[in-house]
Amino acid sequence: MATTVSDDNIMEGGDVQLGIPIEKMDVERGTLRSSNATAVVTTIEPVQSYPTRIFRRCPNTKLFHRSSPSIKVRTTMIRSLKDCPEGYPRLAAFLDSNENFMLYRRFGFLQSRLLLYKQDELRELEARLDRMDLLDAKRDASLLLSRAKDDAYGSRRKMLLQEIDAKFKDYASLLVVARDLASFNRPPDRDFRSVKSYFDSQIPLCNTESYIYRQEDIIALKPGREKAWLDTSVEKILQKLNSRIIRYIFSTPDLRAKADDQTQNLILYERTRIELLVSAINLGFIVALLVLPVYILWQLTANAEQKSPPTSLIIGILAIFTVAFSGALSAFTRAKRHEILASSAAYCAVLVVFIGNVKQLVPQKVAPS
Repeated sequence: MATTVSDDNIMEGGDVQLGIPIEKMDVERGTLRSSNATAVVTTIEPVQSYPTRIFRRCPNTKLFHRSSPSIKVRTTMIRSLKDCPEGYPRLAAFLDSNENFMLYRRFGFLQSRLLLYKQDELRELEARLDRMDLLDAKRDASLLLSRAKDDAYGSRRKMLLQEIDAKFKDYASLLVVARDLASFNRPPDRDFRSVKSYFDSQIPLCNTESYIYRQEDIIALKPGREKAWLDTSVEKILQKLNSRIIRYIFSTPDLRAKADDQTQNLILYERTRIELLVSAINLGFIVALLVLPVYILWQLTANAEQKSPPTSLIIGILAIFTVAFSGALSAFTRAKRHEILASSAAYCAVLVVFIGNVKQLVPQKVAPS
């Protein structure tokens, strides 16, 4: 039974009055079923604020995520070295434990042999093509003027060019691969010694397959770190001072779970924590080199009676601290040569400016009348 709504059924405020008898009212997908009563169906749009309307339009928006007590929190899965079988599985886990340990062979000798072999194959095909061109130039020069006529006359040159095309593509692809491999950096000595010491102590592979001992053929997948002398010294000191406190400070729980220092004789440190320690040491040295010469010159000038300290003494102090500043930059940082020269010049200029103005900073003694 179809129901129509006329203008008389529309009440004030947008209500709709249906004068149809219904036994009970079921709202199912916008339909009403008839009954023996008269009902008024009123639709009221609730007043909503602007933020409420926004989040109603975006039902997937969540302001806060409240975890349910029934949700079971899963722990992070770590591949530990002791859980891997000895041999290649454990070696793969060790190389994957630190991105600086990803050292592999580039097979430079085989690259050269393959390139030379394919290069000479192309040379031979080139010579065959030259002989064929010279022979056709004597017999029928028109074959060299038209590719269609040459193909119709015979397919010898076409077959030769197809063979050259296949050989040249192989040669070119090998050249590209060799160029990419040549762009990889050699591993830093520190990383190479770490992997080599693991091979020496654990002996993960047999002698013939222990590739790490071919040092001249080893490349690193990650670009080499420009490590200063201080970085290497800090790492050596941490290894010598190996203790539970050191491992707790400079290693993360995941790294400690990967390697057991007692069974595997392997300690993995977090790189960022070591860099923070190195940065703190660098900051301390730089501040000391800035404050000490100023303090010494101040004391010399303040304690001098009616006369300035000798010029040679001032120049000597200036030269000593400038050299010390340059040495600290070279040993403790990764600064390049031109950066060290520019920084040393700026440092020396600061000291010279202080020396020129130190007379004005020292309080003058008033002579008794």
